[in-house]
Amino acid sequence: MKGIIATITLLTILPCWAVADEWPAAKVQHVFSGNGLRFVRIVPGEGYGDTVGFKGSKTGAYARGEFYKKQPDRSYTLTADVVLQNPVAPVDVLLSNRGYLLTFDNWHNAGYGKVVAIYRPNGELVRTYEVDALYPTKQLEAIPTSVSSRWWRCRPFGFVDPDEQTKVYVFEHFGGTFTFDLSTGTHEYQPGRSKCQTQ
Repeated sequence: MKGIIATITLLTILPCWAVADEWPAAKVQHVFSGNGLRFVRIVPGEGYGDTVGFKGSKTGAYARGEFYKKQPDRSYTLTADVVLQNPVAPVDVLLSNRGYLLTFDNWHNAGYGKVVAIYRPNGELVRTYEVDALYPTKQLEAIPTSVSSRWWRCRPFGFVDPDEQTKVYVFEHFGGTFTFDLSTGTHEYQPGRSKCQTQ
């Protein structure tokens, strides 16, 4: 699991623990499943005007996800090409061996918009979450913010069940853990006492 998390970290646009408001330009990302049988190519969008702090900017197409599956001849075939929930790009991504894609946060807007989005192997959207659906108002107001973002999420994140890969966990600011079921989109919260790990 550590290897998978390290790989995903290298593919991210910006680590979620950074609090500066300088974000590198969004680039095409490729995320592979652990077994190498699937990958998703994420093409950045141009929906800058739909992000917090960019009001009045150009609003264009959202990011796209191209879903590929390995074939017997070892080539990869495009199985789906869908619009993602991210105006520009997700910050972190995770792809299961069965082809479920989970994205965290939005470029230049961690904690705003669709902070969690889950997609089936055919690209169909399972469910999305905004941060106010995860926290009560009082806690939401206590989450650290910067000019561009609300830093609700911590390290690490990964599969609860590395073999089956049906659920994904992520640590959050208050020391607890959110768990998301990839097939149903439901989530659970487990309070904790651990300190938020920023690296």
